[in-house]
Amino acid sequence: MTYGFILTRHVRDKTTNEYWNRCVKCIRTFYPDKKIVVIDDNSNKAYVVPDFEYKNITYIESEYPGAGELLPFYYLLKHAFFPQAVIIHD
Repeated sequence: MTYGFILTRHVRDKTTNEYWNRCVKCIRTFYPDKKIVVIDDNSNKAYVVPDFEYKNITYIESEYPGAGELLPFYYLLKHAFFPQAVIIHD
């Protein structure tokens, strides 16, 4: 696996919950087997609902709430998920 996807999310209502779900579905349409890392940036857990059980996804709760723009780079360096990443901000 030479690359994967990192997606940040901050869910605060039903609409923003739809955004990350739609993003994951779009990635899976073209890259069904690639690893996806979802970094949660202080979401309201009452609204975080996956549309279904996604495969090959790692979920990370951010240690640094509110640092959404930097989180993908920090966790990519910290965990070395893959050598290259496509980073998508919600």
